[in-house]
Parts: sequence; C-alpha cells; structure tokens
Amino acid sequence: MTSKTNPTPPPEAALIKTALKRTRISGRAAAKQAGISDARWRQIISGYQSVSGTKIAVHAPPDTLARMALVVGVTPQQLADAGRNDAAEALEELAMATAGRPTGPYANDPNVEAIATLLRNLPTEAQEEVLRRLRGAEPAHDEPGAITQRRHAG
Repeated sequence: MTSKTNPTPPPEAALIKTALKRTRISGRAAAKQAGISDARWRQIISGYQSVSGTKIAVHAPPDTLARMALVVGVTPQQLADAGRNDAAEALEELAMATAGRPTGPYANDPNVEAIATLLRNLPTEAQEEVLRRLRGAEPAHDEPGAITQRRHAG
C-alpha cells in the first residue's frame, strides 16, 4: 500500500506506543534495548515509512515486534489480541530465552558474574546460608548445623 497520506498504524503499533508512554523511557532508549535503530522503531510505531515522498505501510517482522514488546512490557496475550499471533509466539520464545538473564546496572560486572558462578556451584543449603548472611539474618535455632554464639562474661 502506498499513499501521500499517513497510513493508519496497525493495532500492534498503537499497543507498543501506549506501553512505551507508560514506561517513561525514550523511544531512542527503547529502540536500543530492542536492538533496532531509532528510525526503524519510529517507522513501526507510526505504521509507515517514507520512500521518495511516498508513504509505504510497514509491517513489523514477528521477532522485531516481540523485542519491542519485551522492552515496553507488552504481553504475548496483548499482541495476540492485537492480531499478531506470530509476534506473540515470538515473544513467548524470547521471554523463555531471556528468563534468568541478569539485568540492571551490574548485569555485566565480571565480579558479580564470578560470585554468581561460585554461588551456583554450591549445594542448595550452602547457597541459602550465603544469601542469609548477605541479608544479615540470624540463623534459625532449629536449622541443622546452626551455629549458636554464646557470650562469655569476662
């Protein structure tokens, strides 16, 4: 479809646009997180791209739309409701693939990764003990092997 007027954005574009506003992050930052250019993000959200002055409707590939949805918190069901079952399936796969991946400001810190690796290699009980100590919690007295500290008058 080509025209001089702006094509109406598809429902999934409006969904992503609304979700982006809720996140309060910029389109540029969202595009970077989704792994696409800012220009491509805008084309998909607007529903068209301009080629030699002609407006051409844009249909986002399922994997691109899924990455965009993941960044702004759109669910697979919302994509399906917008008529993009293909992108909903891609989002489900993407969400499973990224589950448990580190996020946040220390996601790529090599020290944090080294500690996480050491922790993963400990038995479950030892992992729980390390985490308990980091939180500053007192050991439960009924835990097997719990160490009881005694104060000596001195």
